[in-house]
Amino acid sequence: MTETSTNDSFLDDIGLIAPLYDLDFLAFPREDIDFYISLGEIYGPNILELGIGTGQIGLALAEAGANVTGVDISAEMLEITASNAQENNIKIELVCQDMLDLKLDSNFGLVCAPMGTIQHCQNIEEVVKMFSTIEQYLAPDGIAVIDADSPNPDDFSPPPLPPIQHWSQFTHLGSENSPSQVTKTVVIEPEPATSTKHVTWHYDIATIGNNDNQVHGSGLLSRVTVEFSLLTITKHEMELAARLANLEIIDTFGDYDLNEYGEGVRLIALLRKISK
Repeated sequence: MTETSTNDSFLDDIGLIAPLYDLDFLAFPREDIDFYISLGEIYGPNILELGIGTGQIGLALAEAGANVTGVDISAEMLEITASNAQENNIKIELVCQDMLDLKLDSNFGLVCAPMGTIQHCQNIEEVVKMFSTIEQYLAPDGIAVIDADSPNPDDFSPPPLPPIQHWSQFTHLGSENSPSQVTKTVVIEPEPATSTKHVTWHYDIATIGNNDNQVHGSGLLSRVTVEFSLLTITKHEMELAARLANLEIIDTFGDYDLNEYGEGVRLIALLRKISK
């Protein structure tokens, strides 16, 4: 794994929640993996994933036979990906870099930015920069896939929105593999003037007693919190940003079953280079 160091406080927060991140997908199993595998069969075998995180998509693609390069800005997330790859004997190339300032040596038939990766751009200028990165590393006959939240009325409503208990589940955490109950609460504060929403994730962790199955003793209830902002981006904004980077949207979908955009909660765009 190649690495670029950074001291951003957001990365410190992401590092804290990295061991908890995949609990989301135990509560709500992913619906997008088969979608990316199908695209990989057409446009692979060389695939670049931006924002690979803990590697659920990238490892599935690599296990299916693709040559996957996964990029993420969080070293802690990539450590989990590397550990899972080693445990399952999967070969994958991992790069710890900012996707807006990416330095690679290869081109790829498929470039994907799944699950809201694009929304970590803080403004349209950064979206254009991200698309320029994609255009730089996309093979001439390749395609890129961008998956974002489809805008909804709450994104343009003034705060506050009520906290939401996202899920609560039992798991084992830490070097001692201690049984714990983890509850995730989500707080979203839209900022319509800047087309952003400020997101807070609270993970409340209660260590469970081995004998009486009860929480006991001081210091055994803890909270891990991460705060970040997501960009709300419309289809037309995405189209304009793509054109500024010499890309064009060739199709959009509302979900991973390829239903028409507007019929689902996702904004999934397929892009290609504009012919010169």
